[in-house]
Amino acid sequence: MTDRRTACLVGFLSFLLAAGTIHLTSDGRDIATVWPANAVVLAALLDRRPGAWTGLLGAGYLAGVAANAVTRGLGAGPLLFGACNLLELSVAASLLRPALEGEGPSGRGPSTRGPSGDDLLVTPAIVGRFIVVCGLIAPVLSGLGGAATARLLFGQDLETAFLTWVLSDGLGLLIFTPFFFALLRGDYRRCFASKDWRQRAEAVGLQVLVAAATYGAFFVAVRPLLFALFGPVMLVTFRVGRLGTKAAVMVIAVIGTLATLRGQGPIAAVTPDPHEQAALFQGFLAVLLLTCLPVAAALSARGARFASLSQSAEALRARGAELARIAATDGLTGVLNRAAFREAALAAMRDPRAVPSLVAIDLDLFKQVNDRHGHLAGDRALVHLVSVLRAGLREADTIGRVGGDEFLVLLPGTDADQAQVVAARLREALRRAPLTLDDGTALLLSMSCGVAPHRPGMTFEDLVHAADMALYGAKRAGRDARARQEHAAQRPARRPRRAALSGRA
Repeated sequence: MTDRRTACLVGFLSFLLAAGTIHLTSDGRDIATVWPANAVVLAALLDRRPGAWTGLLGAGYLAGVAANAVTRGLGAGPLLFGACNLLELSVAASLLRPALEGEGPSGRGPSTRGPSGDDLLVTPAIVGRFIVVCGLIAPVLSGLGGAATARLLFGQDLETAFLTWVLSDGLGLLIFTPFFFALLRGDYRRCFASKDWRQRAEAVGLQVLVAAATYGAFFVAVRPLLFALFGPVMLVTFRVGRLGTKAAVMVIAVIGTLATLRGQGPIAAVTPDPHEQAALFQGFLAVLLLTCLPVAAALSARGARFASLSQSAEALRARGAELARIAATDGLTGVLNRAAFREAALAAMRDPRAVPSLVAIDLDLFKQVNDRHGHLAGDRALVHLVSVLRAGLREADTIGRVGGDEFLVLLPGTDADQAQVVAARLREALRRAPLTLDDGTALLLSMSCGVAPHRPGMTFEDLVHAADMALYGAKRAGRDARARQEHAAQRPARRPRRAALSGRA
């Protein structure tokens, strides 16, 4: 909604409330004992940047002047009362706005619209500031001018006029500002839209419960039972939150006002004076609201801390998982390192339903690649080899880099003959996929493979040793070959160049 439309809406609501309360609670000369009109304007001010306050303050001033002129007649009184209301609103908004300002939705700076939270009274500290500013400072300052105007123009007792002004304006701001703030921001619409049908039914049902309890306390009960309303409202506070609390207080305000104007209910039973009735009823509403709202604010703050802790825990879990992945992964090729591959192989070897085979792979003449084309080309050759292996293997198969150009491939549920077929397919795939270097050179790569099936009683080191021996046989056969280790239990002496294979970490 644009600032101009908001100002028009606020001015219209303020005029209706001001004219209605003056008509119902004033004889046209004294100060109205109920004044919710300023709450509408203050709620709009707190939801807008200070640069947009001029139009809202002007709309509020004109609404107050028009309401006073309609109910009291033309003269200096409406203008002076309007000026006092303008002072009250300016003071309250200026003192509350700094406490409400925070990071905007993007988290990159102050919001240009309103408070960053989803409510006016989002923390106990702001609740306390709101009570002091709206219940004391702002109405006292404006009350000095309002009482003086009532004394000079209408002959009212100065002390009585001052107390009436402070009570009516202060209680009006305390009771109605939170509700209108949420209403003008669209918080109720968003809250209702975010709930599922069960939550909506619960929220509506709780408000119906509050209405029924209020009707019983004001229209049915023969004894004063105002205390009985705290239970339903507190239940709404715990189940629905701050928005539900403010709506519940408005329900009580409407039903209680209707009963009191008809001379029914506990407020009317205490005193027949309409001014005292208004003050007592507003005081009760203020106590009810300001008793429940700090509880709601504390619950909200606790919920926010819990959500923050949950997010932190989730971030830590994600970070831990990432660190574990990094610790288990070869940084160049992205396959498992030796330690992680060993854990995966041990798990597969313990599964009797899918006996694995192991393929040891060595990139042929890898040193010549490094010597002729540089280590960067050698790194690219290793990455290229891994991409070829991944393309030719199943998702259940596992690749590990255990040395410079030495890789192990675990094939679960694969016997020696099947593993030989897989190794041959991988060798052929690499041979048909030359690596193109940056200078356009097509690098033909080949690899030798050694296959060893897992046999009962074999350890991981035994299985690796068997695959190594088969690989050495393939190398002796002239490279770009595959060989199969038939008798893994017999460990022939290892060649010195490969001595570090079973002991590498």
